[in-house]
Amino acid sequence: MGDFNYRYLQWPPLLDDQCITADAVQFHNCLEDNFFTQHIEFPTRNDAILDPIITDEPDMGNDIKGLGPFPGIDRNALLWKFEIATKLEVTQKHVPDYAKANVEAIRQGLQAVDWHNLVRQFVSGEQLGSSQK
Repeated sequence: MGDFNYRYLQWPPLLDDQCITADAVQFHNCLEDNFFTQHIEFPTRNDAILDPIITDEPDMGNDIKGLGPFPGIDRNALLWKFEIATKLEVTQKHVPDYAKANVEAIRQGLQAVDWHNLVRQFVSGEQLGSSQK
């Protein structure tokens, strides 16, 4: 849901209506081109639809209601339900227990690496690879 401030008097809009801006036409075309659905079909401020609810599923928005003016602002409050299908997938994933790590063996393994030579080879390889491009 958003406050886009494109002044649609109806949805879908009459694209040849002189009241609709070029930006509003482009916004509508973008939704259509990308298979999005705008679900609000009644005014959300005065006589215009300014606050669309947009989804990528045409049947997702159900039972959308305008509740009248929201106190302190110039928009109508909206209430809606969305049907969302979820699927619970139970996966078994091995999560290491780092508290049981042999820190001393890791330290010795890292100390055994010739880091200076390894980094020099890596940098030389990058420079060689970049000069061959």
